[in-house]
Amino acid sequence: MRILLLCIAALLLGSPALGGEPLVLGYGGGSLSIASLKVLKEAYRRIGVEITGKRLPAARSLEMAENGQVDGEVNRIEAIEEQYPRLMRIDVPVNRLEGVVMTCDTSLEHVTLEAIRNLHLGIKIGNRYAEMLTKGMPSVTRLPHEKKLMTLLLEGRLDALLVDRAWAEAEMAKPGMGCLRVNEPPLVIVPLYHYLNRSHAALVPLITGEMRAMRESGEIDRILGINERR
Repeated sequence: MRILLLCIAALLLGSPALGGEPLVLGYGGGSLSIASLKVLKEAYRRIGVEITGKRLPAARSLEMAENGQVDGEVNRIEAIEEQYPRLMRIDVPVNRLEGVVMTCDTSLEHVTLEAIRNLHLGIKIGNRYAEMLTKGMPSVTRLPHEKKLMTLLLEGRLDALLVDRAWAEAEMAKPGMGCLRVNEPPLVIVPLYHYLNRSHAALVPLITGEMRAMRESGEIDRILGINERR
């Protein structure tokens, strides 16, 4: 059935990706999106499509995917298609995001939205989950790069960062970062989905079927290293 769908899409719709041109997918370049890109490379390989990632600032990546300047997004939270209607969600999670509150030399007694409401928080522009969770909070610094947010945290100019666990743990592993704390539990856990521009609608049932098979077989978890982390 998978082969039949691939042939029909190639013959009737003439997708450039099916014709040999690689798909270019926007991604942020963090460890989470790099892991998701590995999953997608394997999934697309299985349907005979080559893909490559293009590292971009988060907000710009979404705009370029919506406008067709890149072919899609590696991983995003659900419902961004409400704001970007030309993006089609592949309805099988490619990864998951754990949004954690990171502090330096202090620990939070409680990790809830109410507990962090009056902290001076830092979030990355384009991280939709962080933007939604902090909407209406009185003191939030929004910057395009996490590196600058980390500098502000280490200098004591921010109380905490709301970031994904994968990035936080990578920062904690660096030399000289002994002050950093990830406050448990995660503030939010959300599935991440791959998106394609509507110009590649022919690929949606193909990649959805392949990713569903990989999810059911445990292959996605294997690539992400989830079993090893448990």
